[in-house]
Amino acid sequence: MIKTSLAQISAGLQAMHLPQNHVYIVHSSMLKFGLVEGGLAGVFACLKEVLGPQATILMPAFTFSYGHTRVWDYHGSKSEAGALTEYFRKLPGSYRTIHPFHSLSVAGPQAHLFASCTNLSSFGPGSPFSLLYEMEAINIAFGTEFEGGATFLHHTEEVANVPYRFHKDFPGVVMSESGEQLSLSYKMFVREIEETHEYDNQWDHVWSDFVNERLVVHEKLNGANLFALRIKPAHDRFLQQLMTDPLYCAVKRFK
Repeated sequence: MIKTSLAQISAGLQAMHLPQNHVYIVHSSMLKFGLVEGGLAGVFACLKEVLGPQATILMPAFTFSYGHTRVWDYHGSKSEAGALTEYFRKLPGSYRTIHPFHSLSVAGPQAHLFASCTNLSSFGPGSPFSLLYEMEAINIAFGTEFEGGATFLHHTEEVANVPYRFHKDFPGVVMSESGEQLSLSYKMFVREIEETHEYDNQWDHVWSDFVNERLVVHEKLNGANLFALRIKPAHDRFLQQLMTDPLYCAVKRFK
């Protein structure tokens, strides 16, 4: 069995020379690290130590099951984005943004700004992902692949209004922090999927472009991925590519 020490985690994070007390969104897949010394609490303590005591940290608290259940509750709906994200969601002092698919947990000095977002579309204007861009936040992927480890790129797709996605409403029961049922219609910018064809994202060359242009810092941590992206320049470069070629990262597949 793979075993990962807290010293390895700390060294891997420090190798990326991340600024302290900044705004971070952290994606994670702890299974890639096997048995981790100190468990989830130890991993989070490492993150706090390296990122700084005044860092604002966000993690996905995504609930894709809402597509079937059509019921989401601020307190009761668990994060489906990995064990570390659920641990973080339940920590005292952690807030949650409201969206039945793409909520985020957040703690730190800027948490109230994210918690007050009232976006109806997952990644659209006024969303936490838009705020991450404005705050020039840094995206960290801890054990994940590029796909799944840089979700903010969907915000870029929505800003570009790419032709292979469209806004789809997902009516259902959405309960706020206070237990109030919200009478709002939440939506997602979904990929086009039809009986004859569908569009798939292709991220390999996006990653290659980011690496070649030094927009990403990447390491290996006990054989697993560890990378960081500054959201603003990565978004700006990706948006430039999409405005030139709207199908830059999508392919149409016929059934």
